[in-house]
Amino acid sequence: MTKFNTNKPLLFFCGSFLTHEGLKNYKGETPAATIWIKGLLSGISDNGIAVKCFSPIWDSLFPKGKLFPGKQKYLDPIITQVLIRYLNLPFFRTFSVIYSLERNIIKAIKGGDKPIAILNYNTYPYYCRALKKISRKYPDIPWVNVVLDLDDPTKDNWARFLKDTIGSKASIFLSWWGFQNAPIRNKLHLDGGWHGELPIIQKNGNKILLYAGKFAKFGGIQDIIDAIEIFPLEDVIFEFYGKDYYQPLTDLAIRDKRVHIMGFVSDEQLNRACMNATAFLSPREIDFQGTRMIFPSKILFYLKFQKPILSAMLPGLSPEYKEVLIAPLNNTPNDWALTMEKIIRFSEDDLTLIAEKSRKLLEKKKWENQAASLLKFMDKIKKLQSK
Repeated sequence: MTKFNTNKPLLFFCGSFLTHEGLKNYKGETPAATIWIKGLLSGISDNGIAVKCFSPIWDSLFPKGKLFPGKQKYLDPIITQVLIRYLNLPFFRTFSVIYSLERNIIKAIKGGDKPIAILNYNTYPYYCRALKKISRKYPDIPWVNVVLDLDDPTKDNWARFLKDTIGSKASIFLSWWGFQNAPIRNKLHLDGGWHGELPIIQKNGNKILLYAGKFAKFGGIQDIIDAIEIFPLEDVIFEFYGKDYYQPLTDLAIRDKRVHIMGFVSDEQLNRACMNATAFLSPREIDFQGTRMIFPSKILFYLKFQKPILSAMLPGLSPEYKEVLIAPLNNTPNDWALTMEKIIRFSEDDLTLIAEKSRKLLEKKKWENQAASLLKFMDKIKKLQSK
């Protein structure tokens, strides 16, 4: 492994983000995580910090998945990513990832790549165990967790999280609830961001309610299906974009001509669809054990189109989102149907106000600002460590 050729400060990140083709080939990788990681690391890069990723590509265990998953061509080249190969067998995978990750990071450091810090995507065992070893070997390099989601920590009063992160210097939480409640001193709330210019608001005459996300039982999609079953307006189109397969959704599309399953499409196709949409549907099972530790990043994606977003106010969302979300009274099919009908009947003044509120929040959430906040936090951690 050759030395990273840059005079800029360097940051290591453990985690991967894939191309569209990579996401199509590996079910273990999610579009939402890819968008978030890519956005944050690009923002850090724009702030004058070089980034090197150490990137396993997750696949189903062999024989459903590949024995040695991953190809370099599936890693997005916008940021330097080192492919972490591993043996994808039951009982062996975790240890194989730990070994490969540790070996590649130490090789990079010995080769002259001395990072200002190492970040990891979620407190997964393979990342935490590898980084515990590295932090003991290189105590002057801070290890910082980035917690995108986590099993409900109230079940064990955060015991597993605290044990897994022994040796780390700080944690960054996407979830507002997680940030507020984590029993640690050094922590930062950073939920998400966006790049680029605002898209042009388009109106094509059609009434389109759009869902983009995973087609699966968990996640709230069943609430939308049940609401559509009783939704009275016939001139509304429901478009569903996402990965995987969910039989109740397929059955609904067969018997209801308003429902269109568009599948997993490119970023460009999804952006065009969002520009043409009337409003967005972002369901989530409020009682699901992991909900309080999740920030639904799709909401920030929707927000840049400056249109109504139908979503419950979840514990992972910071209070500022109350201004931009249209929440059903209760998380029931009947309330979802009533709120969808309300959105369809919004006046021009209603839509203008929503667009204004969306732009106001978006200004705070630009990735360049979020990354600058992270780097300021990292500088604080570095100073605390040097005392």
